[in-house]
Amino acid sequence: MPGPGMLTLMVLPAVIGLIIVARPNVATSLTSLRGTWLIVLAAALQFVQIEGWWPEQVTESLERRLYAVLVVVIALAFSWLNRPLWSRGIGRWALVLIPLGTASNSIPIAALGAMPYSLTGARTAGYSQAQLITDAPGYIRLDDVSPLWTPLADLIPIPLLMKVLSIGDLFLIAGLVLLIVASSRPQQPPVAADDPVHPARTSA
Repeated sequence: MPGPGMLTLMVLPAVIGLIIVARPNVATSLTSLRGTWLIVLAAALQFVQIEGWWPEQVTESLERRLYAVLVVVIALAFSWLNRPLWSRGIGRWALVLIPLGTASNSIPIAALGAMPYSLTGARTAGYSQAQLITDAPGYIRLDDVSPLWTPLADLIPIPLLMKVLSIGDLFLIAGLVLLIVASSRPQQPPVAADDPVHPARTSA
């Protein structure tokens, strides 16, 4: 709580700000990322869902299912466009964690029409009993679904933010942070065969 797209839009600006303060060259390096328009598209889809701008014939449950599928497609497309970062260790982790985290959050939503969450986690995060009498739109209590969904549910309370995160949220945030770090690192140029400092190895 909140969902995967909303959480990312809330946390990512703060994370980027902290990284830019620590490494001022990051802001310029981010322009090298490909498909940044996909991030804007994901934000727009989230806004459309929140505002209920889908056609009236589309139910709220179907809206959430469609959004869950679309964000996975967007995450996969974004990672594919930035595949040159795969040659860097940190970049490789980023391109794995971003679609993995997105899929981890989207699979239960696509299957159930809502994100399962832990009541215990929500109470620990700071939600009162009165607030938990009825589920927030887009969420369903973990007790009301199969326990098989537990690993993907919102389980991890963050009292300071009054949020409950899922393992998918952690994967996604970590992937985005690693992506920013990877894009800010200059790529090592290939070593020339006649480089006097790093001479190429020759067979005996």
